[in-house]
Amino acid sequence: MKKGFLILLFFVTMTNLTVFSQVTFGVKGGLNMTDINSSTIHNYEKNNSGFFFGPTAKIALPFGLGVDGSLLYDQRSAKVKTELDGGKNYSTTVKQQQITVPVNLRYGADLSKQFGVYLFVGPQFGFNVGDKTVSTNYDDWDFKTAQLSVNIGAGATIFNHLQVSANYNLACSKAADLTINDNQKIGNGKMNAWQISLGYFF
Repeated sequence: MKKGFLILLFFVTMTNLTVFSQVTFGVKGGLNMTDINSSTIHNYEKNNSGFFFGPTAKIALPFGLGVDGSLLYDQRSAKVKTELDGGKNYSTTVKQQQITVPVNLRYGADLSKQFGVYLFVGPQFGFNVGDKTVSTNYDDWDFKTAQLSVNIGAGATIFNHLQVSANYNLACSKAADLTINDNQKIGNGKMNAWQISLGYFF
C-alpha cells in the first residue's frame, strides 16, 4: 500500500509540474559499484558491480534549476567472505533487487548550444522485489521492504538528448537485518553505491 502510494505520488507530482515548466521524457541505465557497510565479522570485496535501468523524466525550471525523476529496476551485489573457527573461509554473493524512485533537484548551466553541465542532489526510495532472505555460512540477510537513500552527483548533457552522470548513493536506512540462530539479530547492513549512468531523452 505504501509502495503504491509513493509511486503514484511521484507521477502525480511530475505531471502537475508540467503545467508550469518544460518536461522531457527518456530512458536511462547504468552501473552500480556496491560498497557495503555493516557491523559483523564479514569481509567484503569492494566495487562489486550491478546495474539499473528504466524510464526517466526531467523538468526544466527557471534560473537554471530543474527536477528529474526515474522509475528504475536496480540490482546490487557484494561478495561476503566469512572466516570461521578452524581458519576456513567461506564466500557468498549477497544480491539486492529493488524498484527505486530517485527524485533529484538539479542546477545546471549551458556552456554551448550542444553542451551543458549540472549538479544534483535528492532522495531515493527503494522497494525490495528480490529475495527477502539471503543466507551465508554465518548469518542471514533479512532485507527490508523499503529503503531510503540520498544521491549526490554531477553530469553533462550532450546534443540536448544524451545525458551522462556520476553520483554516490548513500544509504540513510539499513538494507537488511543480519540474524543467526532463529532470528537472533547481530547487526545490520547498508548498501551504498557509486553509480555511472547514460540517459537518452526524446
